[in-house]
Amino acid sequence: MKLGIVAHLALVSIISISGCTNTEISNSDIKKPNVVSEKKIQPPFRFHKEIEVKPGLTFDVVSWGRGSETSGAYMILRSDSTHLKYRSITGELDGKLLDAWNMDMDSDGNPEIFIQAEGVGEGSHLTMYVYEFNDSGNSQKISFPSLSGSLKKGYKGQDSLFIKEGKLMREFPVFENEGTDSLKTTERRKLEYNFRSNSFSVKQIKEEDQSE
Repeated sequence: MKLGIVAHLALVSIISISGCTNTEISNSDIKKPNVVSEKKIQPPFRFHKEIEVKPGLTFDVVSWGRGSETSGAYMILRSDSTHLKYRSITGELDGKLLDAWNMDMDSDGNPEIFIQAEGVGEGSHLTMYVYEFNDSGNSQKISFPSLSGSLKKGYKGQDSLFIKEGKLMREFPVFENEGTDSLKTTERRKLEYNFRSNSFSVKQIKEEDQSE
């Protein structure tokens, strides 16, 4: 799924600019992007967010698709108006795009664009798309770790994400049983993500750890 730069700009030109909706991200520790007032987005587009990393460097994140609410595509448009350099990347989207934001978790000066998507229906799951961009505009897709082993036990979606001290935190309810008769417990699992050397690591935060 490759589109030329001209085609990309043509697509974006027909989007009615909108702000972020359905966000679960607390941006207390990161620079808030300049988001313009919300307006209706015209089909086939579903989502648009403008993220200003610094003056002259802006990322536009959009999603689109016809005929399905559970699949589609996303696009990241990088506009460097200072040096008149424009790049774009696109990919297939699993679920509904909920939010997008910028971080620099490894403090190397290269922004990371995070895209948060979620499946629909019972057992909806979190999907993250992460790209790091260098000064030249080249991008690298970063693999976001999937839940496995004990971290996945009792997981049925309903994730919340927030930022704490420069780290990405994830929290979700834990369910008993695996079938349709599963019951939500009072337990909530909290995970902490770190990013170093272009790789994520994840660990579970226990209650005793949170009280320290």
